[in-house]
Amino acid sequence: MALTNKQLKAVEMLVYTSMQKQEIAKELKVSNSTISQWLKKDEFQQAITDEMHRGFVDIAYKARRRLAELVDSSNEQVALGAIKEALNKAGYQETQKVEQTVREINIEILE
Repeated sequence: MALTNKQLKAVEMLVYTSMQKQEIAKELKVSNSTISQWLKKDEFQQAITDEMHRGFVDIAYKARRRLAELVDSSNEQVALGAIKEALNKAGYQETQKVEQTVREINIEILE
């Protein structure tokens, strides 16, 4: 069953505004209990989850563009931090250099 236009609007309001259920009900000209009933439905909850995901995808695109801009920063510390973050996100993890001093090596040659 598809959501109604009012339900879709309620989903948007819940995801993109700080409005409370009562305010959304008033705006959509429905009762508070109607909003509560919608929130109990799996389809409505899935629509909220899907909309939140779409919103985060939009933010991720903006964040990626901003990170690319910071890589070119004239501030070396900012640029280095952005470069490290970009490489980390691309799967290139920082490595730690481990040094060990070898004090003695014994080699035995068998003939």
